[in-house]
Amino acid sequence: MRWQELALRLVLIVSPFGAVASGLPAWITAPLSFLSIAATAELAVRPYARSAVDRTLLGCGTVVTTLILIGIILNLTPWGLTLATWNVAWLIVSIGVLIWRRKLATHVDLPATGLRASAVWVIVAVLIIVAAGMLALAGVRHTARQPLLAFALVSKGSNSVVVEIEATSTTGRYYITATSNAVGAHRYLSALFTVRAGENGESVRQHVPINTAGIWTINLESADSSSVVRWLRVDVG
Repeated sequence: MRWQELALRLVLIVSPFGAVASGLPAWITAPLSFLSIAATAELAVRPYARSAVDRTLLGCGTVVTTLILIGIILNLTPWGLTLATWNVAWLIVSIGVLIWRRKLATHVDLPATGLRASAVWVIVAVLIIVAAGMLALAGVRHTARQPLLAFALVSKGSNSVVVEIEATSTTGRYYITATSNAVGAHRYLSALFTVRAGENGESVRQHVPINTAGIWTINLESADSSSVVRWLRVDVG
């Protein structure tokens, strides 16, 4: 493989990973990912195909099978299926194919007559590759952006309790209330506050005053739905 082709393929392999890591929009990352997948698949199946049509059909099956296997393997790992793990996995696969085929001579045959005769099959194969990639990305996007709302105790003292609200893709307005059955306990109601959580999430800490020892119930109430969405039971001794 000539160094010009090697450099071009390295750019095609690394560019989708860099685009996703940089937070570029999908209309940029999707074409780069498709080019990277197509280039890697073509290089992997080239010795087993005689023409561009054969390479397209064989590459289509290889890509779909590889995406399924990557998804199964990632699902069994502690990191799970995320956009980052998908990109790292495909980066490893692409570099592996490039090392495997590093001595392969460049030869891309595009016979016009053969391509026209099997144009329908080529289009179907390309659509299958695109659909497989879109389904994979949709599954990753759903996993990565799954709404999360956590309500946890950070610390407690004789006069106050510190709680933390951690939200991902869940923006809302909330109150915090604190009640206890202890003698002399005063009910607490916080001011209205907003948690603005985008894709990167947001963590908000709130101090809840406690005026007596005992078991306190601390509720996180949604101002939008007028309901308790999370609660804690804290023993303040």
